[in-house]
Amino acid sequence: MSHNIYDHVNVSAELDNWSISIRLDKRDAAASIHDRLKGFSNDFSIDTLIDFFLLESRFYLMQKHLVNSAAAIDNAKKHLVHFKNTHKYYLHLAEGILFYDEKHYPEALNCFEKAEKYLNQLNNPVEIGEFHLRKAMTYYFLDITTLSALHAERAIESLKPYKTFEFLLARAEMLQGMNYMDLHNFEMSEEHLHRALASYKNIDNQSFITTTNLNLGLLYVQRELPETAIRYLEEARMDKQERIHLKILYLLADSYWKTNESSKAVEAYTEGFQKSIENDNLTMKWEFAMLHKKYEDRMNYESVWQEGIEYFRKINDFFNVRLYSKELAWHYTETKQYELATRYYLLASI
Repeated sequence: MSHNIYDHVNVSAELDNWSISIRLDKRDAAASIHDRLKGFSNDFSIDTLIDFFLLESRFYLMQKHLVNSAAAIDNAKKHLVHFKNTHKYYLHLAEGILFYDEKHYPEALNCFEKAEKYLNQLNNPVEIGEFHLRKAMTYYFLDITTLSALHAERAIESLKPYKTFEFLLARAEMLQGMNYMDLHNFEMSEEHLHRALASYKNIDNQSFITTTNLNLGLLYVQRELPETAIRYLEEARMDKQERIHLKILYLLADSYWKTNESSKAVEAYTEGFQKSIENDNLTMKWEFAMLHKKYEDRMNYESVWQEGIEYFRKINDFFNVRLYSKELAWHYTETKQYELATRYYLLASI
């Protein structure tokens, strides 16, 4: 009897530690705990087995194993008849995170709204803060900035007192910085992004330090401070983080051209253009080509920008359609080509 109680306490503690490791993106620690728990999962009670599968789904997501993550959710659903309200919350949360990682943002939001019905079952402020962070991230990618900002603020308030979870707080601060950037409140954006950067440096998370440096670079590009942008973008460039490296090179090339450092601009452009071809990234290939025509090959500026915008229309990349159409429309207005200006102003408003 005492041996069974001892095992139960150990499993509960391991599940708690596993949950924390997953939320803090501590991949090695999470993998080690997963291996230990799997070793005696056959002895779990039904409640514990459900908890295990739902956490396992999130564990596989942090390992980028989406198929395994979905399988873990299906394993949990085999025991739906035994679900308590907290299990229902964690199920919808796990489904939402999976949809989010698959970039299916409307479906993710639907799952998070289902989970929210059971949010009052939680008494852990950190878990509540993480929920608001997840919902804020989803609203951000749905381009619903005001609601993203609302939930990001609720996440920050919930997470701020808990130093152990500084990683989650930093993510909320960074997201809020991006929200304020989209709302053109650049002072608040700068404040939140610098707080995020300080936290990531404090916990020595190099991946997110690089991402935040990129975001600060983007902020200073938008504020028309290219010299300041270059400082943060060069910091980000040093890490050679594959996921965001092309974006860094694009902003660097643009900033160097704006500061009349053409040789450095061409170097960043050439590296980025070649990598976009190697990676078969047609969107970035067009973005680099259009950037080059803007600064170095004005003879082909209009034709290449028209072709690029048409490509973005074909792939339903409405963000880039609006972005580049607005600038091209302004060019046509300046050159008194009003019919073309009207056409691209209309495209900029879709």
